[in-house]
Amino acid sequence: MRKLTFTLYAWGSTLLFGVFIYWIATIPNLQAGDKVTDELIKVVYRMTLYAIFFILFYRSIIITLKNTVQRLSSWRSKREKAEDAEFVLIIETLVVIITILATTLFAIFEEYTQSIIPGRQADLKDVLVSIMAILLSAIVVYSIPVIGELEMAIKHKIERERKEAKKKKKKKK
Repeated sequence: MRKLTFTLYAWGSTLLFGVFIYWIATIPNLQAGDKVTDELIKVVYRMTLYAIFFILFYRSIIITLKNTVQRLSSWRSKREKAEDAEFVLIIETLVVIITILATTLFAIFEEYTQSIIPGRQADLKDVLVSIMAILLSAIVVYSIPVIGELEMAIKHKIERERKEAKKKKKKKK
């Protein structure tokens, strides 16, 4: 049950962030200032939003895999860890590719939505900026595989503490 809750938390935060991006795309006549300032803010905004969205999406897939595939969540020995290193690398590569495709499709859909909103217009440049942010995030995530690791470590620590607390309660009885 705790694994399901943790997985739902990961996907829920990703979904909420996606809804937030989509909601901003549906605001009519959204501008931040004059033309130069507006363009600069739009580029920084898109880069930041899509970098965060990529990381959240990637984290959700990794957490789901680690919660459902026991072999990915923890190793029982150093030898087993060495044997599985190649498998884990393949899985992480596939997850990065899937995340790139999914977030890119979302960026295209979000930009298309802007084309039907009054006072907004779709721009290929905005999609390219989003894709650039996604690809830069993918490079960082792939080269520094710590996304999701911290949350998984915290989850395992909490589970250990709960088990220890239960053991102490049983000993007191």
